[in-house]
Amino acid sequence: MPSRRPLLAPSRRPALREPAPLRPEPPRRLALALLALALLAAPAHAAPVRLGAVAAPVPLDRPVDLIEAPELRPAPLRPGPVQTWSLGQVMRAVEGNHPAIRAEAARRQILDAGVRTARTSIPNPVVLSDNGTAEFTYRLGLTQTLELGGKRRRRVELALARHAILEVDLRVLAANLRADARRTYMEAFFAQERETTLIELIRSVDQLLAIADARPGDTPKSDVLEVRITRLKARQALEQAKFEHLQADLRLNNLLGNEPSVELVLSSPARDQPPRWLAANDDDWRREFLVAHDALLAEALRERPELQRLLRQRELLGREERIARAARVPDLIASLGPDFVPHTGGVHVGVFWMLGFQVPIFNRQQGPLQEIAARRHQLELAGDALRRDIGREVADAVALACFSQSQYRLYERELVPAADAVYSDALLAFQSNQAPFLVAVRAQESRVLVRLEYLRSLAAYHIALAGVEQALGVPAI
Repeated sequence: MPSRRPLLAPSRRPALREPAPLRPEPPRRLALALLALALLAAPAHAAPVRLGAVAAPVPLDRPVDLIEAPELRPAPLRPGPVQTWSLGQVMRAVEGNHPAIRAEAARRQILDAGVRTARTSIPNPVVLSDNGTAEFTYRLGLTQTLELGGKRRRRVELALARHAILEVDLRVLAANLRADARRTYMEAFFAQERETTLIELIRSVDQLLAIADARPGDTPKSDVLEVRITRLKARQALEQAKFEHLQADLRLNNLLGNEPSVELVLSSPARDQPPRWLAANDDDWRREFLVAHDALLAEALRERPELQRLLRQRELLGREERIARAARVPDLIASLGPDFVPHTGGVHVGVFWMLGFQVPIFNRQQGPLQEIAARRHQLELAGDALRRDIGREVADAVALACFSQSQYRLYERELVPAADAVYSDALLAFQSNQAPFLVAVRAQESRVLVRLEYLRSLAAYHIALAGVEQALGVPAI
């Protein structure tokens, strides 16, 4: 998010006074006086005056404020295609197409290979050849290890259970990407609207200067100079806004997988469906927090994918324990084949068979079973710590979301309409010569500042919703 510092630092205002009809001067003389003041600190041979980041020549018959500077025009389109996005579209696109999701989903092939390995983990037979010279006995057969106790079946179950861990990991990653997409979109949208609003402010100030220049009478020079300072500060804020807009667009293009040359046009998310757990008309954010907190905490403890992952890990430990206990059952080693015994009349052909097995006396899987018990205890402690962290995260995120919505409603329903009405009255009073010139300019400046704070509150509201989504583990809207 952009910094919270004020966009336009308030300047010192002189006491408002009515235009003094002393020494009436034509508008041309006022323009030349302003131009002389702007060129006072410049060398005598210097022709251009620097406007923001662009040096433009100043015609001698026009005030500096009325020049259509290049930085006041909308930013030129990038060479790439123009894409229009909404917040919901960005979140769905990021969740479905982000490379991190595809990379995590590719683990499924590794797990499938593990299942196949478990299913084909049958020991290969061993060829047995016994050529005894003392008794002239020759044997040729096969030796096969026969696993008892369901070892192979338990290995297959363990390999299949790892797929559940992958699904939970995908849910965790998707929740993080949704929150990141919402934050990045709101940063880019705020930067886009801030740039447009500052351009409108400067143009409106220029129009007011033109109206004041065309009216008969003498506008106080202190008022004009203060307005020019306000305009210069707004132009500096505009350059900063353009840079932040470019940075935010680059981040959003990267998140969407676009080239940096793609031009993004973002729609306002103000009309999006409100969260199901926030009241539509309740402006008391403290009461709203108390009503929503308990239900959301229970939902988080039920839906949070990290807790689901701990449960799946406990299931895996149970399957590993069953494999370790099945390993106590000895495997059977069986050999079978023909037996050749030569004698004076020919060769006597028979059949031999042998059986062998291990006696589980020393190795009874004591170490693996102890390790599984220790890991199960560690998972229980990790679950307790995670549940406490989830409680804190839900409380912080829900409180911030309730407060941010209250601020957003205050700007949307009261402050923005009030600022528009004040500016309309001030402009009408100025045009009818009932209010000084500076009153209309200050009203417009306040109107723009309120508009920017409204946009900032909208961005803060959606960023708070992103925090709630992460705390719940499910979409907040």
